[in-house]
Amino acid sequence: MDTMNSPDAVIRAMTDRDWSDVRRVYAEGIATGVATFETETPDLRALDAKWLPGHRWVAEVGGAVAGWAAVTPASTRDRYAGVADTSVYVGAAHRGRGVGKAMLRKQIAAADAAGLWTLQASVFPENHASIALHHAAGFRTVGVRERIARHHGVWRDTVLLERRAP
Repeated sequence: MDTMNSPDAVIRAMTDRDWSDVRRVYAEGIATGVATFETETPDLRALDAKWLPGHRWVAEVGGAVAGWAAVTPASTRDRYAGVADTSVYVGAAHRGRGVGKAMLRKQIAAADAAGLWTLQASVFPENHASIALHHAAGFRTVGVRERIARHHGVWRDTVLLERRAP
């Protein structure tokens, strides 16, 4: 277990047995329309291939998975080996209770310990909770990437946030 817990949540390493819960929470995020460009939940093989081993977490509340967080390399180029994209998803029933904060704190501590020097996140501007969460964790807004991609046929912007290791 981990010491970086919210009053409700225990953060632990994600395991294969968590996949159905991770998929459920991911689907709840997709349903908001402000969490991701994804329109369908990726399968386990696709996520396992893209997420960095040792940087995959779940939050449990009352023994049930309430959220997940993972880190993805930002590039395959060697020079960017210490730059990673963060993802933090909290289930609908557990939002606003510090679960996301606890998972992001765990991500940051693990990234710093592993020598990752930059964590970045691309967030829809309408996702005020995620932007506030990242700012509170020491991320800064780098800028807005206008019309970066289409989502359900509509051009969308993203706010690019980053945190540099000390």
